[in-house]
Parts: sequence; structure tokens; C-alpha cells
Amino acid sequence: MQIAIIGGAGTIGSTVAYSLSIMDPELEIFLVDINQNSAEGHALDLSYSSSHLCHPVGMPIHPTNSNIIKTLPLQSLHDLNPDLLIITASIPRPVDSSSKSSTKGWRLEFLKLNKPLITSIGAYLESMTPIPVIVVTNPLDRITYHLWKSSNWPRKFFVGYSLSEQARMAYYISQLKQVDSSDVYCPVLGEHGDHVVPIFSRAKVQNMPLEFSLKERQNLTEQVRDAAYEVIRLRGTEDSSRWVTGRGVSLLALALLSHDLSSPIPLSVPLEGEYGFNDVCLIVPVLFSNRNVTKIVEWDLSEEEKLELQSAYNSVKSDCVL
Repeated sequence: MQIAIIGGAGTIGSTVAYSLSIMDPELEIFLVDINQNSAEGHALDLSYSSSHLCHPVGMPIHPTNSNIIKTLPLQSLHDLNPDLLIITASIPRPVDSSSKSSTKGWRLEFLKLNKPLITSIGAYLESMTPIPVIVVTNPLDRITYHLWKSSNWPRKFFVGYSLSEQARMAYYISQLKQVDSSDVYCPVLGEHGDHVVPIFSRAKVQNMPLEFSLKERQNLTEQVRDAAYEVIRLRGTEDSSRWVTGRGVSLLALALLSHDLSSPIPLSVPLEGEYGFNDVCLIVPVLFSNRNVTKIVEWDLSEEEKLELQSAYNSVKSDCVL
């Protein structure tokens, strides 16, 4: 299997590449980046890391090949025709992005700066045979929309990565209820940003329904909304939530490549009437098969959840104008 990462020399792109190399030593990983030297440096270092198989402590229980990791100019992507494309390319994060109070401002600035980059990538993709694409670039829902539109590919090939919110929610619920996070299920829909919509009506621990007070729901939502800002505040705007994103994107990539999804998973996808929304990307539950989104699942939501999803739509829709 071949995976190409556009933005592969960046913080998120290189972390995804490393995570994928650990999870599946047989993958061929191609780093595509405008900074060719940095991409080559990451590719070389990743190749060294996969070569630990040469000695006793590096040998897995079932020996496998080590990854093939290379760089690739964007212009050669058409010839490679990989099995999966991951988009992490981005301009540097705005300096005030650790501040919640300036969220709307820096997200719009981020969109203004990232949109030309993403639409140029989309224009290049238009000449390729469509393949599944995972979008990671922020602001996610808006960027996924603009990439989809500029590529002229069918919408079924695009998913925006949005699983970090669900992982964070599981963590905070596990802290609140004193349970293992792996036993927690609480999907998060809406916007990849301030308008997250936790679906508490479907929350479970070990498949048993969970109840929350209004205050608990408010606190949990705020914790998930603020989680990324706290990481940025502690580590600086030059860094990011690379670990939760790197692992989540890698898990999603391997799932897309290897098997069908029988249970819905929240991802940001183009909507054409689902939940009453058109011409926008939002996080909703989807199923995929044969490496494509095959169904957008329309859950029965509480009235509060419907209103919150509408607010997420209102936040994102105004920016989805070409």
C-alpha cells in the first residue's frame, strides 16, 4: 500500500508518517512538501528508524519488511497514483491561536492564508484519478470543502479528520466517571473548532447508557473545546496536538485502506441535504466501504443537539464560498 502525505515535512505530516511507519511496517510512505530538504531529512530519519529491525531488540514477533519512505514532488503525484492521500499542508499557525478570545479572528485569518494553498492542490488533483483523501489542514471543515470543490472529484472521496475531539471526550468522561477511556463512547459532531456538538444522548460506558447533569455536559463540552488551546498554550504556537492527531489520522488511514466500517464514525464530509444542510462540510456520522464514504448516517438527535448542530452549520457555512 502506498500513502502520500502532502505537507509531509511539517509537524503533523511528519508525525503521521512516523505513526504509520510504526503501525504498519509494510507501507510505502511518500512525503510531499514544498520544503524538499526538510522532507528528505524526515524521509531519511524515518528510514533509519524502520531499520531497527536489523538487531534483536528491534525484531517484531512476526518479522516483516521495513517501510519504504521517500520524498516526492507534487508534480509526480499523478504518476505515483497512491492508494491514499493525506493533506496536512499549512501555513504557520497564527501567533494568537492559543487564545480562545481571538478564535474567530485567527481561524478566518488561517482560512484566508490556507485557502490559496489548498485550492492550488485541489486544482492539481483535478487531473488525477480520484483516490481517498484525508484532510487534516485547519480550519478543517472549511478547508475540506474548498479542496473538494476545487478538485471536482465526487464527494465520497473526501473525509476531514475529526477524531481528536472524540478521543478527548473519552478522556474527560473517564476522569469524571472513574472508568477506563477505552470503555467510553461519546461521538462528537458539528464543527472542528468552537462549535463541537457532543452527542451525550448516545454516550455509553461498556455499552451501558451514561447520564450527565446539565453542568457536567457543559463542563465536558468546554473541556473538549479548550483542549487544543491548552496544548498550544503549554507548548507554544510553533507546535500542535501532534500526538493525538498523528495517531488518530494513522488509525483512520489504515482503516480506510484495510476494511469496511460497520459502525458510524464522525468525520467532516460534504453534505448535500443530510441533516437539512447543503453545500457545506460538517462532522457527521459516516460509513465507508471500498475506501469511499458510502453512507452519511442521520441519527435521531435531541432538540438541544439539533440546535447545536445548526449553530455549527451557521458558523461554517458563511466561509464556504468560492
